[in-house]
Amino acid sequence: MSYASDRRIIDIDAHVMEPRGWLRSFAAAGASGFIPELDELDAAFGQLLDDADLRFAARHADSDVMAATEIALMAMPNKGWMSLGGWDTDERSRALDLLGFELQVVFPTGSFNQVMGTSAEYQLEAARAMNRGLSAFCEDPRLRAVHYVPFTFGAEAAAAMVADAVSSKVGGLLVDSIPGSNARSFTHPQFDPVWASIEAADLPVFLHVGADQGHRPVRRSFFDNGRHMPHLRSDAPGDALSFMAIGHPGELFLAAMVFDGVLERFPRLRIGVTELGATWLPSFLHFIDTGFRSFKGTQDFSHLTMRPSDYLRRQVVVSPFAGEDVGWIIEQAGTEMVAFSSDYPHHEGTDDPIRRFEASMTSLASAERDAFYFGNGKRLLGAAAL
Repeated sequence: MSYASDRRIIDIDAHVMEPRGWLRSFAAAGASGFIPELDELDAAFGQLLDDADLRFAARHADSDVMAATEIALMAMPNKGWMSLGGWDTDERSRALDLLGFELQVVFPTGSFNQVMGTSAEYQLEAARAMNRGLSAFCEDPRLRAVHYVPFTFGAEAAAAMVADAVSSKVGGLLVDSIPGSNARSFTHPQFDPVWASIEAADLPVFLHVGADQGHRPVRRSFFDNGRHMPHLRSDAPGDALSFMAIGHPGELFLAAMVFDGVLERFPRLRIGVTELGATWLPSFLHFIDTGFRSFKGTQDFSHLTMRPSDYLRRQVVVSPFAGEDVGWIIEQAGTEMVAFSSDYPHHEGTDDPIRRFEASMTSLASAERDAFYFGNGKRLLGAAAL
């Protein structure tokens, strides 16, 4: 029996674990040399990549090693770059057999940092290379690649990236939750043709931790606190204090999309919020309505025809972390707003996300559980779910 057992599951957040040389191999010849390598400035990470290569070779050379890996598919030592199907397409198909998920949405991992570390002159080509690599990895019909569409370079470049994604039959589009420091907001009317093309293609837009133009809500000065404990600085929160603000970029993005009228103008545009937690969602639904009421006397909201929270209920789906109180989130925010993700093969997904989700959903009806595992993911993906 598969890990999913008798559940129908759409997994709206999973990843490719790119090996050394992966991103450069998909880049145009003139740009590949300008893309930083994964381990360029991190010898310890380079050793991990070497160990991952050895682990891959061992399981393909010895059927007993492969069998043991499959049995312990979700074990933490077999996650990350050590995982089954982290970057090899045939292995990923086998991993999907064992997981039993009907569809899995795939985001980048290390290559996104490579793209962001590439100089502005070559960054768009690095992003295109990453998107080509994701599509190549997702050759199994159960996989859906998510292409990155940076708005930082303007509407024309974003529109071209959307057109490439549509022609590649992707599962969705990853956008930055925070505008670049020298860029216009993604809600500027200049970008309306881009949102219109996404809506017409029936593709979801995704937010994801790390895709935020380097935005860090928690300043470094917070960590000059006289305590002797590590505070990791990375694209994802590496400490408890930073974790408290993990949803902040998503909240700002959603509020801007509502207040500036994008969700009003494009009512069929759908947004998936992945790996930003979900416990903040119920209070945010109330808080955005409070913000509307507080400022409607001094700010022009005449373009809005609904309460702000109603736009979010209509067009947004959020994926919680395993271990959050999903039952409470669903009870407070509504059955239609929350969907399953495994984060496979990232360690943050834990060794048993289903068990952790189920532990908090004992009071939910079967229809509500089905919506969480399958229905909301299918509605979010739209045409990409077919």
